[in-house]
Amino acid sequence: MKNSTRWFGWIVVITALHMSEQLVFGIGELAIIKRILAVYYGWFQQPDYATVVLVTIIATLVNALMFGLLMGGKWRGISLGFMGFLGLGEVHHVIEAIHARGYNPGLITAIPFMVFGGLLLAAVVRERHEEVANAASQAVVAKV
Repeated sequence: MKNSTRWFGWIVVITALHMSEQLVFGIGELAIIKRILAVYYGWFQQPDYATVVLVTIIATLVNALMFGLLMGGKWRGISLGFMGFLGLGEVHHVIEAIHARGYNPGLITAIPFMVFGGLLLAAVVRERHEEVANAASQAVVAKV
């Protein structure tokens, strides 16, 4: 198993734990998301159209990421790299906790989320360098 696969597996696990932590201890950031969505829904005359467009965008993104994983090579790296950056993005919980001088829901699992995201990114970069080096050495051997 590649390291990137292993770290992505941990991202899957920590995502469920992270969301569970927020469900148990509070989903305060939902208010922020609702404000953003209120602006978004304001762009449409019919809210149902806004919902369908949003679902279409998210489904297309998820499908594109899955397709990238299946394609392999640089596309696999791009898909996994995106997930790694999402993991790093959980730093907002740490910043909010520092600002509030206390715990906020999601803080505990945000830390391993960020660690796994960073390890996933490092593995993706390392594996891509190895793929390029292997391809270059195979090209040299093929010429000989």
